[in-house]
Amino acid sequence: MIENDAAEIAVLETDSGSVGTSIVWPGSQQWAKLLRYGGVSAINVLIGQSVLFIAQTVAGWPAVASNMFSVCVSAGPAYLLSRAWVWQKRGRNDFAAEVLPFWALAVLGFLLSSLAVWWVERIWTPHPLVINATSLAAFGVVWIGRFFILDRVFRQLPKLDGLAESAETRRE
Repeated sequence: MIENDAAEIAVLETDSGSVGTSIVWPGSQQWAKLLRYGGVSAINVLIGQSVLFIAQTVAGWPAVASNMFSVCVSAGPAYLLSRAWVWQKRGRNDFAAEVLPFWALAVLGFLLSSLAVWWVERIWTPHPLVINATSLAAFGVVWIGRFFILDRVFRQLPKLDGLAESAETRRE
């Protein structure tokens, strides 16, 4: 890779042997990761908020129970999408280094949103959309910190893809 003050020029070689170049602007990889994180979060918000609203209106559940159910339904897909798409990790999950930090932050978001939802429901009988907005705002606070915390955690892990490929090459 040739370094330049404004950008880096990467020379890429494909499996077929063809060569191409790509300009990588400083910080662009972090911005791309942040955009992917935003995309995963948008999907997660759509799933979680839909489940929260349906649990309140169709099932008739109280706000805190609906919030708990929506977090349980949406957290699994959020982890899998974040791991695969945002941090581009493949292979086995590392419980201590990947799963535990993600779920600890998911539980923090759940607790904060449940406390906020409980408080709003206790003060008055709000419309279900107010409960949704309350839950979303509470998770928004955690969302910002979660990106930077998990980005640091996942960046320190070795690329499992490279390890798996080198192990396969040694076996052959």
